Amino acid sequence: MTVLVLGVGHPDRGDDAAGPLVAAALEDVEGLEALAVTADPSAILTEPLWDRADRVYLVDTVCTGARPGTVHRWSGARLVEHLPATGGGTHDLGVATTLQLAAALGRLPEDLTVIGIEAGCCEVGRPPSRPVRHAVAIVAAALAREAGAGTTEVDALQVAVRVRGLEVSVRAGERRHVRLGEG
Repeated sequence: MTVLVLGVGHPDRGDDAAGPLVAAALEDVEGLEALAVTADPSAILTEPLWDRADRVYLVDTVCTGARPGTVHRWSGARLVEHLPATGGGTHDLGVATTLQLAAALGRLPEDLTVIGIEAGCCEVGRPPSRPVRHAVAIVAAALAREAGAGTTEVDALQVAVRVRGLEVSVRAGERRHVRLGEG
């Protein structure tokens, strides 16, 4: 099974770096291809695996009014039905318009999941906030585990540790209690 994870966002705009950070955390995970899309999101339509992957995950930041770091998960086809076209012009279509274009062209992956990480601050030059870094670790670990199903065992905790700026501590004797904190 081919699994493609596309992390959309700008690495130097605070919480908008969430998608590329998820992709970076997953770059060495066997059984999936993880790519950061840091330019115009419509570039995902030029990715050859977009049309060939059995499963596609698109990870981006969103602003729904929820608390920063909140993780949303939507079925791609259902999301497109309810998504307004919010393109930023002819040079930057945005994720919503790109997905609608893919659907209109008959190129929307059959198994597409859109994961939105709620952003707080997307100012240029700011690092991602602590809640968003925690969400990135959780999303990366969950996707590694999902992609690893049926292949080699994936250590989701090790994937979460790859997220820059996080320190992970596990209480002795209680592996159920994992605390992600600022490094």
